[in-house]
Amino acid sequence: MTFAASRPAFAWLLGLGGAIAFFLLFVLVLDRNPFTVFGAVLVGAFGSDVGLNRTIARAIPLLLLSAGLLLAFRAKFWNIGLNGAMYMGAIAASGVALYNPTAPGWLILPLMLLSALAVGAAWSLIPALLRVWFGASEIIVSLMLNYVAARIGDFLVISYWKDPNGRGFPGTATFQEGFWLPRLGSSNVHLGLLFGVVAMVAVWLVLSRTVWGLRVDLVGQGARAAQYLGISSAAVLLAVAGVSGALGGLAGAGEVAGLNHRLEAGVTQDLGYTAILVVSLGLLRPWLTAVACLAVAGLLVGGTQVQLQFGLPSAVSGVLLWAILYGVINAQNLAERWKGGAPPFRPAAREGTAAAVVSRLAASSGARGPRDGLGSSERSG
Repeated sequence: MTFAASRPAFAWLLGLGGAIAFFLLFVLVLDRNPFTVFGAVLVGAFGSDVGLNRTIARAIPLLLLSAGLLLAFRAKFWNIGLNGAMYMGAIAASGVALYNPTAPGWLILPLMLLSALAVGAAWSLIPALLRVWFGASEIIVSLMLNYVAARIGDFLVISYWKDPNGRGFPGTATFQEGFWLPRLGSSNVHLGLLFGVVAMVAVWLVLSRTVWGLRVDLVGQGARAAQYLGISSAAVLLAVAGVSGALGGLAGAGEVAGLNHRLEAGVTQDLGYTAILVVSLGLLRPWLTAVACLAVAGLLVGGTQVQLQFGLPSAVSGVLLWAILYGVINAQNLAERWKGGAPPFRPAAREGTAAAVVSRLAASSGARGPRDGLGSSERSG
């Protein structure tokens, strides 16, 4: 095999190897054995039934959020607002439960999920409509709406919906058991896992096997190309915005109905931002993104093991995660440059790969580093 043929593999080896080397050096600076720390993260996430249970539970909302972002980003609708859609979905589902406390569960639980889907879709349509009608930046609008949704949720859980018996804790009363999503045995894995898997498979089928999926990709390639082929870019953008927001709302409903069984302050745990990182690692491909969901969830959960065993901040696992992300971006950019015959370290004239674009969006959104993000019910479990 010639060097030219092996350039892509060498680029990926260089990018990922550099990321791992950075993490090893970072842990060494903290005066810890990096291989022991990395092993502790893996054991904490996958080395026991409890760890695996927590990892899968954390992957559930990431699957739904990532499926929505895949559609939006493939159409180059840069929706940074799924954290807000997730919050609004949790609020909508909680409102249905709180205002119908004596109604039968077989009726209220589906209404909770449907209301979360509808409200999440409506929330994400706001930046889409403003882009279509006025040319507003969906990045800025959707990002600002995240804070609006969070403040609405905070207001409700410390005022009108606050549990009078909650000892001052900002949260609602626990929903009646009939409003809970079914769980797998005594674990934290609930029916939302099925929703997430179905959503990811559906997105894969739509993008790879349908005419509408081809339209999404064509709109992502540019408005002129879509217009030439008679495709309405506005209709596609509104559709992907609505679907992505609906999936974000469903993720919020899953947290309150399947995990916490109540609405709490900070219920999203910033997973809407973490999902941006997930689709970046997945290179905007459904199956890679699904694997990235499980890997990222494992790093989030495994970080708590590092904190307990070594006395280090759980954010150490986040450092590894971000190092891998930028390693993937650098490897992809380097492979593309070498493939085109460009010098490897000269600034590229083109915009960059999809992963690089998504990463820049994550950075511009002010996304905080990954967190374990366990609800009170999960912590007690």
